[in-house]
Amino acid sequence: MHKKLFSWFLAFTFAAFAAFAVSAQENPGRAAGVIKVAKVTGQVTAIKDGNTITLQVGSEISQGYVVNTGNDSSVVLAFSNGATINLAQDSSLSIDEFLQDPFGDEVSFSSMTSEPSVSTTKLNLSRGELVGNVKKLNADAGSTFSVQTPVGAAGIRGTTFRIIFRPDGTGKAFFSLTTVEGNVVLFSGTVNMPSEVEVPDNREVEVLIDVQTDPNTGVTTVTAGPDAQVVVTIPPAATMAEVIAAAQQALQSVVNVAFPPTTPRDTGGPSGDTGDEGDDGTGDGGDKNNTETGSPPAAATAPKTTPGDGK
Repeated sequence: MHKKLFSWFLAFTFAAFAAFAVSAQENPGRAAGVIKVAKVTGQVTAIKDGNTITLQVGSEISQGYVVNTGNDSSVVLAFSNGATINLAQDSSLSIDEFLQDPFGDEVSFSSMTSEPSVSTTKLNLSRGELVGNVKKLNADAGSTFSVQTPVGAAGIRGTTFRIIFRPDGTGKAFFSLTTVEGNVVLFSGTVNMPSEVEVPDNREVEVLIDVQTDPNTGVTTVTAGPDAQVVVTIPPAATMAEVIAAAQQALQSVVNVAFPPTTPRDTGGPSGDTGDEGDDGTGDGGDKNNTETGSPPAAATAPKTTPGDGK
């Protein structure tokens, strides 16, 4: 009796394992997406697992890195899902998550109008300013793109936008969200702010809030929201011109950037690095890319740096 039960158990286990293997082949897990550095001005570093590297054109990073820009410094990041981020001076951006399904053909920014495969992107701007351009997302298949700030998370629907969060050192912080085209939804966790604010084409929301910054960690938390009602307005022409210029600068910088096709066994890195994320795509992409800079893209005309702190 016990032998029959044991034999049945072995047969069941083998069948279950075989079914799981087939399922894994048919539905490969997402791998860590690749982020290439397309332009650097001044001093820009990236930190992961306590290791700091200096970024230069051609460097590759992935999820888990925190990118920091110094004074009079900026960096343009090109994501393998077609997004670009132009990070201005004195800013800190964490790549909390960037996962992407494999894609079969080489993708280049010069011809991309939508993302090549389903992706999940979660960024965190703890201070500073960024201008982003996100290609059309395959939202129906589950693609998402968000930028977290101390004020709340901005859900990007495929658009050109700017986000600023700047503490002024006096217990106050200035926050703004501006869209050039497309739609952004601000999901706020801030005191006295609406839980959801929609910012459509050519609109802007500005907020002045009370904050507290930990002197040891530098982490800023919101202590009180705005006293006045949060209003979505039409931004000044000068503001829109700044955002458009920064977005165009990024697009000029990435015109020669391309990503080779990936497979279920590939981590999405152009260098073929297998990383340490395994087949489930939940890892951090390994540490090999910490020191590799890859082949820099062809030189592009260098326009002006992203406008200061946006104030």
